[in-house]
Amino acid sequence: MKYYRKQKGFRQIDLALEINKGYNYINSIENEKYFPSPETIEQIAAVLEVEPMELFNREEPQSSATEENLKIKLDSIENQLKKEIVSKIEAIFKSS
Repeated sequence: MKYYRKQKGFRQIDLALEINKGYNYINSIENEKYFPSPETIEQIAAVLEVEPMELFNREEPQSSATEENLKIKLDSIENQLKKEIVSKIEAIFKSS
């Protein structure tokens, strides 16, 4: 649950407010001190836009191949931009 909450950019208090519960309630669930009712599980899943069973997976979901490809492409673009910027800066200093 914590993984999906963070993916949504929610703090514990944000999620608690969305489902009309207290901050300590969400904290207790995430720290396995309390197990929510089926109704509350449904509410949390709806807010986080995941299947209810996903909330209690012990492992983070694996990123898809598409996400990996995108990351590789973005890293490549970043490296190209860095090289170009360094090249432009060097050219400016050589011409001065």
